[in-house]
Amino acid sequence: MTYSFSFGKTLAAGLLAFAVSAPLAASAQDDVQSQEELTARVEKHAPSKELYIKDRPILGWKITGDTLADLPEAIRGPLGSVDTTSYDDAYIAKNVGSVVALQMSKTGPDFYVIGKGTFDSKYEMVGLEEVAAKNTRLVKRLDMAPEVLAMFNAKDAGLTGALKTVPVEMVRMSAIGYEPAAEVTIQSPWGTQTKPADQDGFLVFDTGENQYYMVNQGTDGNPSSYVPAK
Repeated sequence: MTYSFSFGKTLAAGLLAFAVSAPLAASAQDDVQSQEELTARVEKHAPSKELYIKDRPILGWKITGDTLADLPEAIRGPLGSVDTTSYDDAYIAKNVGSVVALQMSKTGPDFYVIGKGTFDSKYEMVGLEEVAAKNTRLVKRLDMAPEVLAMFNAKDAGLTGALKTVPVEMVRMSAIGYEPAAEVTIQSPWGTQTKPADQDGFLVFDTGENQYYMVNQGTDGNPSSYVPAK
């Protein structure tokens, strides 16, 4: 009886140890990586944090209605397409007063919602003239979103410039055990985000949501639309 109890206790301890360590294993990376998994990996690897800052104002659409249908189709259609992020009415309603960031990649629209807490604490609104003067690359790429370009040229009241005014701490996904060669999908405050294969990704901890979100890597190797903070 003593032997059986000892064996059972040892087995239980082993199973518990496996359950604790399992999230850190290099499991199939096409599975959605949970917030618990991301936190566990950060705690295990203790990666260096890197500081980045926006180097130019972005273009945004002001969120004033509480449903997706309140957004113009030219903005609603591509929303979340790059990171395969799905937004719902509840998330839009939660972020009334913030903006949809109208970022443009080299292949087309990369539109996403900026969380209200983040927008209020880390951004300031600027005029469309400042966007035109300091973010010429974005303006040129608006040719790939002609309806948005038309709104920009018409100085539509729904548009605004926004400048991120504080540095952002980021962690490279490769520094916490994710191979750059692998595609990785994570949970995020607004659904899921995907890092494409053959590039790194960067995690940011959103204190307002108490969760990580991801910024994909740009062609310059930095987080997209960011430069290292001095």
